[in-house]
Amino acid sequence: MEAGLATDQWKHSAEDYLRSAEALFRSMGEKGFDSKHAVPIDPDGELLNGSHRVACALALGIDETPIVSMARKVWAPAWGEAWFISNGMGGDDLARVKRDWDALRNA
Repeated sequence: MEAGLATDQWKHSAEDYLRSAEALFRSMGEKGFDSKHAVPIDPDGELLNGSHRVACALALGIDETPIVSMARKVWAPAWGEAWFISNGMGGDDLARVKRDWDALRNA
């Protein structure tokens, strides 16, 4: 995803992003995954967009996530532990991400 997309132009704070995520979660909880908004993936199966939709689907136990294959490749960096640390995450937040990731991998 590229910064500055029209969908993000009203988001100016962490609270704005939180409200957006909560609204998406509520909507998907009530209506399920809207197949009109399939998650685009690149030829290697990497997400091009839709990470919040995928996260909500996982949290809600939605088994099927509609995808659409695209020709272009993902631009995003490797979002491993080093990326989070270099972008200021540490302590309890980093430990929580690790616990959540381990739980997902072992589910």
